[in-house]
Amino acid sequence: MSGHARSETAAPRRIETSLRAASRPGAVTRPRVTAAVSVALFFVHALVLLVCYYLLKTLREPLLLTEGSPEVKSIAQAAVASVLLVLVPAYAAAAKRLDRRKLVRGITVFFAANLLLFCVLGRAGADIAVAYYVWVGVFGVVIVAQFWAHAADAFDVQNGERVFPVIAGGAVLGGFIGPLLFRVLYPPLGVWPLMLICAGLLAATLPLMEWSRRAVPESCRSSDPVAAPTAPAGFSLVLNDRYLRQLALLVVLLNCVNTTGEYLLSKHVVAYADRVVGLDPDLDRGDVIGAFYASFYFAVNTLAVATQLLLVGRIFRWVGIAGAVLVAPLFAVVGYALAAFVPVFAIVKLVKTVENGVNYSLTNTVRHSLYLPLAPGAKYEGKTAIDAFFWRFGDVLQAGIVYAGANAFGFGVREFACLNLGLALLWLLVAVRLSRSYAERKQPSANHSLGDPRSAAAASNAPAMFKRPCP
Repeated sequence: MSGHARSETAAPRRIETSLRAASRPGAVTRPRVTAAVSVALFFVHALVLLVCYYLLKTLREPLLLTEGSPEVKSIAQAAVASVLLVLVPAYAAAAKRLDRRKLVRGITVFFAANLLLFCVLGRAGADIAVAYYVWVGVFGVVIVAQFWAHAADAFDVQNGERVFPVIAGGAVLGGFIGPLLFRVLYPPLGVWPLMLICAGLLAATLPLMEWSRRAVPESCRSSDPVAAPTAPAGFSLVLNDRYLRQLALLVVLLNCVNTTGEYLLSKHVVAYADRVVGLDPDLDRGDVIGAFYASFYFAVNTLAVATQLLLVGRIFRWVGIAGAVLVAPLFAVVGYALAAFVPVFAIVKLVKTVENGVNYSLTNTVRHSLYLPLAPGAKYEGKTAIDAFFWRFGDVLQAGIVYAGANAFGFGVREFACLNLGLALLWLLVAVRLSRSYAERKQPSANHSLGDPRSAAAASNAPAMFKRPCP
């Protein structure tokens, strides 16, 4: 009895001793500094990657639309989905078998070398527009996913949840700066020097990978990395779980509505560029298209930054995640109803600007938060399947809709806007059902084991910035 009593009181005493030791001035100063350095390095890494991505993404529009058409762009988006269906599972399988740091470095060097190859082929007169468009789509998914995998592998779950919003600020800021830099650099430099600059930016992220990981304090590092799930397990999990099926359908409809809206905007942009060049033949059609998309992406990212900083937290407090999931489809219904009845360039541009700004901020935050009440297997395996397959299936579905509408039924801008209105209504219906399912799942997930003395001791040794709850 006395031995049992001593064991019961020993753990609290050890925790109390650890807390007193951690509270001494010299005990947390150094970890706090290294923690701040690690977060700053991850922040810069995310910023550089997203600046590079948005420079390349904006560059692909004039390359494709100058010689191609919005229909070719839609087919290219479907080609991105098809390539990703092969590459994403292959990347996951490679990550399970190879050293992760070498894999990350190898993929980064591979993409930088691709840019050099595009420069050589383009200068030689080869038509790289479609191949480059598909490549940017693949690059955007892989390089961003690779970054977040690197960050998740560096931090443990508790600390990752608290520092990821700060690190994500670098990504949002990079998306804001990239289009602005394009507007400054593209007119004097042109396509090929800009690609070389992006290759240099990618090379600059190589040392950031090592520096950022080394700077993470020992008490905040991930000790048991989760193995990547296999694709069949993920698919089986989604198909057998009602909540995950609703999430998958939501993702398909969200992406289908968004990319069909991009097609509508592209139709208007091409017509707008033709009118401008018709008024001033000295202007280059590609320059007009590139200038529009640079301005468009800048406006979208400005709105995304403002929404993330000023509205997302308030919306979560006002209506919760269950209510926030309805915001984007409600706007899509109103926006595409307006575009259907008033199908003019200014209206479509406004709708797409607001839609994309909301998607890049609120919708992305909600989409990831919907996995919170799920078990770990559903979070990892289910999310992998949904993000790798069902998200891109929306691209394939959209390409089929555009092809059938344009070629079989002769749809114009108004008809496609009406069609997208119908898809948005279906998206809203799925969101309502998912909102109810989330409320049902939320309550049971509240019971977590919080009394583990080892967890308390580890938390006491962590820097203060990692122990504060997220706002």
